[in-house]
Amino acid sequence: MHKIARLPSLVICALALMVAHAAAAPLCGDMMMPASALKAVGRGYSAWHSGIDLLAPQGTPVRAAADGTVIYAGRFFGYGNMVDVRHAGGVVTRYGHLSAFAPGLHAGSLVQTGTQLGNVGATGHATTPHLHFEVRVNDHPIDPKPSLALAACERAPAQRDPVEEARAPEAARGGGRAR
Repeated sequence: MHKIARLPSLVICALALMVAHAAAAPLCGDMMMPASALKAVGRGYSAWHSGIDLLAPQGTPVRAAADGTVIYAGRFFGYGNMVDVRHAGGVVTRYGHLSAFAPGLHAGSLVQTGTQLGNVGATGHATTPHLHFEVRVNDHPIDPKPSLALAACERAPAQRDPVEEARAPEAARGGGRAR
């Protein structure tokens, strides 16, 4: 059995939130749903699951969620048949458990939003047909639901001119001179 150094769960949660908050803002609802015949969203993003499972019938076309370049297309451990697509800003989307790849798809292929990457399947450690979909930023998984407009998302506040702050005089706030 492996002995793994463990960080307190509060530290892990804080790190995950910092990565997710920093990375998710530019992706708010900007991606296309990759499984067109979506039946339901299965297992969601958590500390033990780095993406979401989109339940769809076997063979449903799986499409690129955004423009990018395929960086991997092949079998990959528990993901089975998998495609990784790199997008701008260090973002990678991952599509797992595919039953087949789109003809001619290979590392280096340029894809546009909606380009077919393959078909929904149950390869790897899948027990039923579904698409395992991940969004990774600088090789760290983030919750993909806001990217697909399946959950609320925070955008960075717009830049505004500074507003002069109204304050009570120092003496009225109890910060005046000692008497």
